[in-house]
Amino acid sequence: MLAVIACLAGLLALLVLTELLGKYKILKGEYLRKFFHVTAVSFIAFWPWLISWRAIQVLAVGMFIVMLGGRYVWPLRYHGRIRRVTYGDIFLALAILISSFIAHNKIFFAVAILEVALADGLAAVAGISYGKQWGYKVYGYTKTVIGTMVFWIITVEILTAGVLAAHSVFSYQDYFYLLLLMPPVLTILENLAVLGVDNLIIPLVTIAILRLFQA
Repeated sequence: MLAVIACLAGLLALLVLTELLGKYKILKGEYLRKFFHVTAVSFIAFWPWLISWRAIQVLAVGMFIVMLGGRYVWPLRYHGRIRRVTYGDIFLALAILISSFIAHNKIFFAVAILEVALADGLAAVAGISYGKQWGYKVYGYTKTVIGTMVFWIITVEILTAGVLAAHSVFSYQDYFYLLLLMPPVLTILENLAVLGVDNLIIPLVTIAILRLFQA
């Protein structure tokens, strides 16, 4: 129980820090939102080492209710600051919930959730900061070459560390194939997914591929 409280306290502390950064105009707009996204979701990625799968599932259901309520209940309406239509928060809560059921491996869960936290989050920041001149449209939504490149590179780095950490369940040949095939597959899916659906698709596909190669 204390570990669950610590996990909730960690999220609350990050939320308070985000509010302070916004209040004092250190960060604003999409940069502020992505700060909370990257830090909070990265923290969640390591929950399996702190709490049980059942506890993660209960917290994920709670997150889903809060995120859904945030669209209709005024006290929870954090999304009033977002100027674009997205359902990424709701899909993220679902991804955490489903991943906790299907991962069966702490490292698989961490890799999958870090894909959303770091690869997707930092790709968005890079795209906003440096990619405006190199944009392209997917289903009418703007993507950037810089953002796509950052997603690919960080995916390689996450997999390099994650698969090495899970060396007992992968052969060296599998390690090579995972690093070769997963980054382009996940990058393509991230490009095709719009309205925040990538927050659900990327973790689930990541876990599915890792389990497919599992010895």
